Amino acid sequence: MSDYYDLFLTVELPEDLPEPALRELRWLLGEAEAPAPLTSADWETWGHPWQVFDGGIPSHAFDGVDSSSLLRTDSTYADGSTPWALTVRTCVHEDEFGVVMEVVAWVLRLASTRGWVGFLRHSGSDAVQHLLRHEDGFDVVDVRATGRPDRVTFE
Repeated sequence: MSDYYDLFLTVELPEDLPEPALRELRWLLGEAEAPAPLTSADWETWGHPWQVFDGGIPSHAFDGVDSSSLLRTDSTYADGSTPWALTVRTCVHEDEFGVVMEVVAWVLRLASTRGWVGFLRHSGSDAVQHLLRHEDGFDVVDVRATGRPDRVTFE
């Protein structure tokens, strides 16, 4: 049985996102034809490019649906610009994990969001790792219980 990762990513992107980056992002989401050249990953190393954030199908290994969306927000920055909002939830096969994380790094270099930007879950465990963006890139941080967590049960 293969291992999978559940990737959730949510960021804001600046209004003045360069047009080539916007076209490539739309292609990654399955919303457009592939632009040339593709710069989001070293696609030659990985074989061939594919739309890693294309959604609209049931997840291969997790409950729910793989989905992605890129929209203008209702927010306005202090400079008067209106950012883009990107949210992705996708199931990633272990063999594709490296290239998908290259694409995530590319997206995060474009993003304006700082701090928490998403999480990863592994199909072989209950482990959750958070994605934290900072000025030098991003970190994948393990979440570990340090004691008995406080819980609120809803019925």
